[in-house]
Amino acid sequence: MIAVFDCISHAFMHLPFNEGYLRMLRAAYPDAPIVFHARQAHIDQLAPRFAGDDRITFRACAPLATPFGLSRHNPLGGRIGAWQCWQSLQPSIRRQKLSFAALLGADSNLHAVFAARWPSASTAPLHMIIHNHVADVVNWRSRNPLIRMFDLLSVMRRPLPKRVRLVALELGIADAVKELAPAMAGAIETLEHPVLETEWLPDHGVAADGGPLRIGFVGHASVNKGFDRFVAWATRYAAPDREFHAVGIAGSETRTMDLSALARRPAARSEPRPEYLAALAACDVICLPLPPRSYEYVASGSVIDAIAGLKPLFSIRNRSFDAIGAKYGPIGHFAENADALGEVIGGLTRGGIAGERAAWMENLARLRAARRPEALAPAYAEAVARTAAG
Repeated sequence: MIAVFDCISHAFMHLPFNEGYLRMLRAAYPDAPIVFHARQAHIDQLAPRFAGDDRITFRACAPLATPFGLSRHNPLGGRIGAWQCWQSLQPSIRRQKLSFAALLGADSNLHAVFAARWPSASTAPLHMIIHNHVADVVNWRSRNPLIRMFDLLSVMRRPLPKRVRLVALELGIADAVKELAPAMAGAIETLEHPVLETEWLPDHGVAADGGPLRIGFVGHASVNKGFDRFVAWATRYAAPDREFHAVGIAGSETRTMDLSALARRPAARSEPRPEYLAALAACDVICLPLPPRSYEYVASGSVIDAIAGLKPLFSIRNRSFDAIGAKYGPIGHFAENADALGEVIGGLTRGGIAGERAAWMENLARLRAARRPEALAPAYAEAVARTAAG
């Protein structure tokens, strides 16, 4: 049996990844029963995406919660919450003969508890998936030395036990993590983030309706993702032949921003996925001024959406983008810094990108096809086998 645990995701969180991961496991291990554990609200959203013949069982479990109103950064509250998650999952860990298990999302507390307890609970290999948790600790670390002793960066500097591995979800992240935490050398695998075929968008060409070039920002409109820069460029460069569209949900910082230059403003609340994808389809290129430092450690869902939609990407270079380009070829333009990206955005026109667009689209199509869950399955099965071998 394969057991998959998600102690973090709320109702709509990580839905595309979790679906893709389960479909990849189904393709890699067609005969193995799979049991997925998460909070009931998340199961209610995810389970209807699968049919009975997918043979995946969904079971509710306790989500990660800190007691006494403590912050998740508090080492006492965080460890107690992670321990409670571990205890709630014991029946599935101990009563079933597991061949493999995965923890989808490992912050410092879940990482510490699962890594310490797993060897005495099961001989099956365990993969702990990294979402944005490394980027969080790179962007901010407490000045309190006690809290720092228990944060993710400190936890990762301790070797993992045999048959336990971290899994990075984008090319280049594993190398960046090893530089932060040399103890992770040999203890981290890479799974390229799956791209669901149900979210693939057709290539309609650039501004097929003959209108202006539509430059889109997708995902959470926050300063942490560079949305303030996108708004500044819209204010400076919007023109009859160039529009700026924000596709996704507004961050709290947008309340104080002047968004009048945007042809489409971010939504006040989460949009239904079909509406989000329709707005993405209307864009011609995607501009994400992502901070390079933190996005060396994050498999950005917005980048995955751009790949699924075959939308050329304009962003700032980082290690992950360099690794993607080295494997698949250029998928857009990656500038050296934010100022250089702004100059490129200011000069974008439909005719100006026509010469490079064909190559970008060909590379995006190859990248998208390579990340189908079924295409990823053989290599991931090999990674699981390496983990099992210790």
